[in-house]
Amino acid sequence: MVIPNATRQDIVNVSLSSSYIWGKCKVLRLTKNMRLTVDSEASEIEQTRVFANWILDLGEGKVGSVNDGEALVDVPHDLLITDSTDPISMLIEFVYPSILVNINNLSYFQERAILALEHEIVQEINDRLLSLFPRDEKAVPKFR
Repeated sequence: MVIPNATRQDIVNVSLSSSYIWGKCKVLRLTKNMRLTVDSEASEIEQTRVFANWILDLGEGKVGSVNDGEALVDVPHDLLITDSTDPISMLIEFVYPSILVNINNLSYFQERAILALEHEIVQEINDRLLSLFPRDEKAVPKFR
């Protein structure tokens, strides 16, 4: 189907809804932000609410310039990594503060994640994280 002057989102929306499998799909809507229901301080809940609303507005195209596949978006200053000399270390410290203190705390790791768009960046973050953990040196047997 051709839609003159359509945005990328218009094309995707029409493609999904006009697919032959659409009738077999069930549309689910997420209506409750579970992070806002966790026992937290009022300031943390409000900060999470502001961030959640910003993410929703970003996803709906309400933030930034006109988006037809590419757009400029103003990211709030508190979400920016400002240390250009080692941004990955800053990101790791922000997402995993006191990581070694919490090394055996499963919920600490379940509540955190770093997402990246490129495999190379994911690999670099993983390598840097793994380098923080103490290791037991073990000899690897050589096979002949």
